[in-house]
Amino acid sequence: MKPKVLIGITGGIAAYKTVEIASQLIKANVDVRAVMTEAATQFVAPLTFAALTQQKVITSNFPDHSTGEKDVIYPHLYPATEADLFVVAPATADTIAKLAHGFGDDLVCCSALSLKPDCKRIICPAMNVQMWEQPIVRENVNKLLRMGWHQMGPEVGDLACGTSGHGRMSSPSAIVQVILNSIF
Repeated sequence: MKPKVLIGITGGIAAYKTVEIASQLIKANVDVRAVMTEAATQFVAPLTFAALTQQKVITSNFPDHSTGEKDVIYPHLYPATEADLFVVAPATADTIAKLAHGFGDDLVCCSALSLKPDCKRIICPAMNVQMWEQPIVRENVNKLLRMGWHQMGPEVGDLACGTSGHGRMSSPSAIVQVILNSIF
């Protein structure tokens, strides 16, 4: 049986890099599903991930209609409860804060609350350098690490906002390698 990876895409410009993560995982014979925050859909269309994964992309905690499909009726539970690994890429400062404090007000955070205890969890921070350097952001990341999450990045480089420094999401290839090493 293929390992199941759930990708949580949040609302940062680095969301476009997550398309390559999904593509590489599919090529590595991984069952990939995607959940997106509403903000993420402003950067990359859900249809992009649906086309790559051949799976419905879930973007809301609330079902759009009632059918017998469990991911339609319970989008906050499925596919999260079936994932072997959950990766949040990009992980914005807002999402990191919500994850660290147990909020479930968007589908990515609600999915995190629904993961099996043995599901591996990875955050891939991506944000402006000044945001990354805020003590509260670092405190929230450290809280997630203490709870068993793993961190990939951020890296130093030029940022979309025109600044340079820590805040750039790790490369899709590096993230995929960490994921594959964690599930195989």
